[in-house]
Amino acid sequence: MGTSSKELARKLRKLAARQHGCFTAAQAVETGYADSVHLYHVKNGKWVRVFRGIYRFADMPETPAARCMAALLWTRDKTGKIQGFLAPETAEALRSDLLSAEDPIQIVVPRGFRRSSEVPSGIQIATAESSSHKTSKIYGLPVQQSPAETTTAPIAPRGDLDAPDYYDWLDYQAVLCEKAT
Repeated sequence: MGTSSKELARKLRKLAARQHGCFTAAQAVETGYADSVHLYHVKNGKWVRVFRGIYRFADMPETPAARCMAALLWTRDKTGKIQGFLAPETAEALRSDLLSAEDPIQIVVPRGFRRSSEVPSGIQIATAESSSHKTSKIYGLPVQQSPAETTTAPIAPRGDLDAPDYYDWLDYQAVLCEKAT
């Protein structure tokens, strides 16, 4: 007995809600959608194709965080693990609410990163200089720390952080305090 389309949609929406409305074709298949119906949902206006293999629910807003998430999902490997992280400049623009729709999403990827497709329009990639890069999170998105971030003193959290971001902020501050001692 199959799963109802409403149940499939509910499962995929639950996953996409954690990813700023975005999801991969592989995640849709894992949820239970057949490969053959992806184009139907795009043509029907339910899904928006952001990049090859990356979708967003059409009724979810295209926010700067959603654009960043889609770019990060594009960097996933064959196991589905995201390989890239936001460059400090993009992270700062996102944090400051200055990331416009025209700005490219700058992603840092590890050495050896390979994709069989070209880098989509709207994404710029750079290779990480060392294998030991430091990352944190903003809005649940992995971010490469800039050198200034690794040496700054703890600051008070912004009031608009949701619970996951607040706990990421706390973890980040704990790392800073460990380095200071």
